[in-house]
Amino acid sequence: MEKRPMNESHKQLELEVKAESKREYQLQLISFAMMILLTFLAFGAVYAELMPVWAAGGFLIILAIIQVFLQLYMFMHMNNRGNTWIVGMMWLGIFVAVITVAALRLLIW
Repeated sequence: MEKRPMNESHKQLELEVKAESKREYQLQLISFAMMILLTFLAFGAVYAELMPVWAAGGFLIILAIIQVFLQLYMFMHMNNRGNTWIVGMMWLGIFVAVITVAALRLLIW
C-alpha cells in the first residue's frame, strides 16, 4: 500500500479545517464589532436625547433583540447542527414572554 495519497488527503483535510476555523474567527470578529457598534449606538441614542422617551425605549429594545440573536447564533453556536430542540424551545420561550408582557401591558394600560 502506498502511504502518499493518505498523507495528501490528511494535509488537504487539515487545510480545510484551518480555512473553516479562519472563516469562523472572521465571522466572530465581525459580529463582535457589530455588537460594540450597537452598544455605542444605544448609549448615543439615550445620551443625545434626540428622540422621545417612548421612541428611545422601542429603539433600545430593537437593538437589544439584535444583540441577543448575534450572541446566540455567533458566540453560542446555535446555528450549528444538533441544536434544533434548543432553538425551538428558545423561540417558544420568547413567544410566551412576548404574550405575557403584552397581556400584562394591556392590564396595566
